[in-house]
Amino acid sequence: MRERNEMCFENRGVVLILMVPDWETQYMIFYQDPTHIHPYTKKSIDRLLNMCEFKNVQAEKFIQLLSVWNNRMMAGFSRVIRLTGPVKKVYKHKFIRFSRELMILGSGRK
Repeated sequence: MRERNEMCFENRGVVLILMVPDWETQYMIFYQDPTHIHPYTKKSIDRLLNMCEFKNVQAEKFIQLLSVWNNRMMAGFSRVIRLTGPVKKVYKHKFIRFSRELMILGSGRK
């Protein structure tokens, strides 16, 4: 129980916004980054924030490319790139890399 309390914010009025690698799209390369300790999915972020008693919890997959946020053609191209399956290597071209390496964007309020 102590570990749970250390992990959770005890202060009220806190808004938490977090972004972590999406395990489902990066499981083949996840541990190539030595800072990656624990894999997360949308469901596990949702459960974690609810376990820590956050309200208005949201978790969604997020593309780290500004060019796809308001451009339907670029968003469509990004989706086509993701159809090739899970990421098997880290790509140097940023558009290809971040079209495939999705993140989980989570938020909650105390």
